[in-house]
Amino acid sequence: MSFTERNEIIFGSEGVERLKNSTVAVYGLGGVGAAAAVSLVRSGVGHICVTDFDVVAESNLNRLVFGFESNVGMKKTDVFLATAKAINPDVEVIVSGDFMHGDNASSLLHEADFHIDAIDSLNPKVCMIEALLAQHQDFISSMGTGGKVRPEMLEIADIWKTDVCQLAKFVRKRLRGRGVRAHFPVVFSRETAVAPVESDDGPGLELGRPRKTQGSTVFVPQCAGIIAAGYAVRKLLGIE
Repeated sequence: MSFTERNEIIFGSEGVERLKNSTVAVYGLGGVGAAAAVSLVRSGVGHICVTDFDVVAESNLNRLVFGFESNVGMKKTDVFLATAKAINPDVEVIVSGDFMHGDNASSLLHEADFHIDAIDSLNPKVCMIEALLAQHQDFISSMGTGGKVRPEMLEIADIWKTDVCQLAKFVRKRLRGRGVRAHFPVVFSRETAVAPVESDDGPGLELGRPRKTQGSTVFVPQCAGIIAAGYAVRKLLGIE
């Protein structure tokens, strides 16, 4: 009996085989990306590429799908690899621990049938989107999920038809500034986020700019990742 038995009822045997032979790349393994990547494994996608430079921190445990106390301090890519193999020993996982600083976005693109952008930082995110568009790749991008508690307000829309979401607003502004007007789908929420709080540590303090920390819950990030993974699977299978 295969772990994809229930998937096959929905996708059919040909669909299961297509997913097994497909490759999806996920950029960022935070609350959104980790949920997306694990959902792809459970959906039977046979080849998954993940990129993230970070390690699991205690502050991640409230929302990271593979976040457990025993994993604190471990590379997120290593934890995902172990999680993926525990679900499906036959899945091929390609990991990259490169730091995405923006200028290297195009060099970090994996060869894949579909891409999921789950990057948190604005400049690397916009650069990754621009690189994906320049190479005519199929992808979906996640917008802001921090500070929100209502997963039922998540939806998929064209980036130019989003509103309320501050991250989407900044992404649109950056893209317009670079002369990019292309259309692409995003997962976003119209829920107004709870304001971040000032932190007493982190980068920026030495420059006199107190760092702000955005609160988060398990609900919206993980649901956004599952929505993105579902969209990827439907695209791979040609389901409208």
